Amino acid sequence: MQPEGPYRFTETLGECQVGRAWAALDGQDRPVTVAVLEGAAAGDQRWREAFSNAANMLAQTPGGHRYVNADFAAAEPWIAYPSEEEGAAERLFRSLGMDYQRTPTAEMLPPPPVAAPVSPPPQMPWVPQPWAMSSQPISGAPMSPVAVAATSGVPATTEAAVAADPLDPSGGRRIAPVRAEPKRRDWISIVGALVLTLVAGTAGFFLGGGRDKAADKPLPTASPSLPPYEATQFSINKAKFEGELATLAEPWLTRIGGCVVYAQPGAPKLPADEKGHVFCHYDGAWLHFALYPGQKQKDTARAYRQQLNLAGGALAPGLREASTTQGGVTGRAGNYVEYAFEGEDGRAICGVWWDPDDIQGAFYIETLCKDGMAGNWDALRDLWRRGS
Repeated sequence: MQPEGPYRFTETLGECQVGRAWAALDGQDRPVTVAVLEGAAAGDQRWREAFSNAANMLAQTPGGHRYVNADFAAAEPWIAYPSEEEGAAERLFRSLGMDYQRTPTAEMLPPPPVAAPVSPPPQMPWVPQPWAMSSQPISGAPMSPVAVAATSGVPATTEAAVAADPLDPSGGRRIAPVRAEPKRRDWISIVGALVLTLVAGTAGFFLGGGRDKAADKPLPTASPSLPPYEATQFSINKAKFEGELATLAEPWLTRIGGCVVYAQPGAPKLPADEKGHVFCHYDGAWLHFALYPGQKQKDTARAYRQQLNLAGGALAPGLREASTTQGGVTGRAGNYVEYAFEGEDGRAICGVWWDPDDIQGAFYIETLCKDGMAGNWDALRDLWRRGS
């Protein structure tokens, strides 16, 4: 049975577990490709939201696909792409984790049987929030200064590596779907403007070489068991972290350098949705430690990276599905998200986000996908494991 819509459908182009792609003509006989969410998935609100969020994300992702029309409120939600957007429907369904198969011939497929489906659609590992939709542009995320050239890759796994991989996709609970909240377009616009301001300020600060300015306060005493250089770094770095951020940063204190506390003189301004933020270097990687006013703000920041995870597979192959797991050093339970996005200079940036459940803070590591980790996600995972 052909779907409903303002088009004349001519043939199916492909299908997956939750929908199909159709070749169609509009009212002026211009060719379009229409992706339709069908069956049980069309009646599942979580799948409807994921379908619309993924479509909007692809529309604004660099190298993504713009659409000419859509009806996400229809009984079977659909989206239409112009003919020049080749592979758009396939990419949309694959971004949802579906096994999309192209139709082998150009002939119309016979109507599907009327019988009801024998099984429900695949369960979503997580459901994008309405406030994390793609009306917030990819480039608006706080980014590390990519102008600093990476001089070395992330260190390889040492003998202290954890025996069992907590990120193994075969085990561990996934991030559960959550109830959607009403859309707040005005809020998103304000946050987008604040984020863009932050990016400009951050880039100007780091390119200006002001990262050594620290607050004048007594340095804490480091452990006498540390070598002199590491003990010095420990003292310098520990003085820049307070409260919950201090416990979050503790595994890193002997290894990071050049840390900058936001909102101090000469440093970037503190984002409106954060209580504290410290930026540090680790060889060719950049670390951000962020403290949020409450759970809502932390969830929003994580959901944004989950959207980057959804759209980043083609940009940085090998990234894993967002999950919940335990920190490699502390054993704390928390949320883990791998993501990728295109930097301002066109180079891909890979990142890992980690927020423990017991605090309103998070840290995220970012580096150039090619020059910083040579496309090897295991290297970045090992760095996270030794700092979490």
